[in-house]
Amino acid sequence: MKAGFIGLGDMGSGIVRRLARSGFALTGCDVSDQVLATFDEPGVTLTADAMDAARDADMLGICVRTDDQLRSVLGDGRLFAAMAHGGLVMLHSTVSPDLARELAATAREHGVGLVDVGVSGGSVAALAGTLALFVGAGPDDLERARPWLDAIGKVFPLGGPGRGQEGKLLNNLVSIANYGAALAILDMADALGIDRAEILAAFEAGSAQSYALRVAPGFVRARGDVPDPAAQIRDLHDLLAKDLHHGVDLPADAPVARATMLAAGEVLLARLRRAAAEVAGHRPPRSADAVADAYFAAVLGRNLEDLIALFAEDAVLAFPTGQVFNGREAIRDCYTRAFSGGWPSPAPGRRLSSHDGVAVEVAALAPSGATVRTCNVYRC
Repeated sequence: MKAGFIGLGDMGSGIVRRLARSGFALTGCDVSDQVLATFDEPGVTLTADAMDAARDADMLGICVRTDDQLRSVLGDGRLFAAMAHGGLVMLHSTVSPDLARELAATAREHGVGLVDVGVSGGSVAALAGTLALFVGAGPDDLERARPWLDAIGKVFPLGGPGRGQEGKLLNNLVSIANYGAALAILDMADALGIDRAEILAAFEAGSAQSYALRVAPGFVRARGDVPDPAAQIRDLHDLLAKDLHHGVDLPADAPVARATMLAAGEVLLARLRRAAAEVAGHRPPRSADAVADAYFAAVLGRNLEDLIALFAEDAVLAFPTGQVFNGREAIRDCYTRAFSGGWPSPAPGRRLSSHDGVAVEVAALAPSGATVRTCNVYRC
């Protein structure tokens, strides 16, 4: 069976090594020259061209990081067209379930099946063939994919394409929520003056023991074996943020569950941003309370420069009307127009603070004289 695989990162390389050792004739592809130079599994042909991996392949694995990368790799379906007729694409990336369904439909137009395979367990489990596989596929495609799937892990069929992504996202949301809760509890221990190492040892000896407590503390520490530890933390932040945001978009009618998951996830992301700043030698980001205070002072004083200084270059300003302004310059234009039009004049009211942000009730006087009541949410 001729197979290709695109994406030889941490997870992808483990899967490829396992498949090669299980008898697959593989062409592995990655855009990184460094990855290709260090990948050393015997019998795997290497290329930087995705078409080389897809050409006449009976099965094609894909394990890239983002939705945009996946769209870029697949283009307008040219990789599907390059495969052997009746071939299968094994989608191991964690992406939007809707994108998985869209790609499955495009694959069918080219006579190719798509098996949506979320993977969990890490590169060690991939190499051992013990991954948990969240699979979305039609019955026929699932059976044809069995040699590949059985080689790398345990299959959990969840329905058609897209269901594998939904299952994997739910899995990741469990992890993200647990990581966020673990780091928040350890920060509480710090605030109480309790030694972090001692309390961790105590947790592991009792009912609090968990995978999250074992691994999450390492997320916010600088590693000496990487050239840019701050960049590594930011990279982890972006990876987890992607999954969190896809999880928020799941069409589940579960508002309490969604709010709980989102709150824990935002705690984790805020903690990672703080850790990246500290590791880089910068001052930690100011508290959300301080940002809220500075915001109202700048807006009421019509001090545009002080106001814009509160926003990062890639900040997002969203209004209840659905208007969204992306980036500092777009936000500057928004407030320039607002100030020139006599809006806003906010009167802050009650405030609700949490670990990752603060919500402030606001009564704003509109140019018409009407009072508009809303709630501002500040995160940093």
